[in-house]
Amino acid sequence: MSGKQINFDNPKSNEDWHGNNAAFSCPYCGKIFIVSGLIDKGERKCPVCQKSTGYCDNKSAKEGGTAHIEW
Repeated sequence: MSGKQINFDNPKSNEDWHGNNAAFSCPYCGKIFIVSGLIDKGERKCPVCQKSTGYCDNKSAKEGGTAHIEW
């Protein structure tokens, strides 16, 4: 399994992290999807292909939270 952490200080153009929400681009199908630390309890599969999973803590980067995607 591969993965990638979002760098809060320098996010790529196809990812974002705001509060306890993170946006990822699925490496398989290209769908951009949002993961909420609160609503999704920090974990959500790509809604199109289900081949990747985004993770986001229920706290912001400034509070020591993390966000990453695995595939």
